Amino acid sequence: MSQKTKLAFIGSIILNVLLVGVLVGRSPRYSDRSAMREQRMEQAIKDMPEASKTRLREKFQQLRTAAEPLFKEMRQVQDESAQLLGAEPFDEAAFDRQLAKTNELRANATKKLSEVVKNTVKDLTPEERRRFADLMRRPSPPAKS
Repeated sequence: MSQKTKLAFIGSIILNVLLVGVLVGRSPRYSDRSAMREQRMEQAIKDMPEASKTRLREKFQQLRTAAEPLFKEMRQVQDESAQLLGAEPFDEAAFDRQLAKTNELRANATKKLSEVVKNTVKDLTPEERRRFADLMRRPSPPAKS
């Protein structure tokens, strides 16, 4: 194995470990996201007619219902990745297979959720679609004091 190949391989391992560390490090934050999401939605739709509010709440519930199994599977795969990182001895081949599984799952989940979103917003009014799109954007991180 040439020196360049070794360096590329080691660099890849380091980046993958950092990626898994970031993913695992963010996992405790999932617990309060539901309340934050609800608060953001209520704030965004507060000035809309009641019928539109109800329709948007229903559409977001449909999206969450479709997304939850995908997110649950992603969390499970991430947990498995973390276990592989801590295993002794470290099995690079198993870890690489797990990363490939993670990437494939992430791509499939993105594709499925995109279809769900597309089908969800078909019958919304232009204003409802605009509000829905605003809610789909990730909020800015809080300012650090």
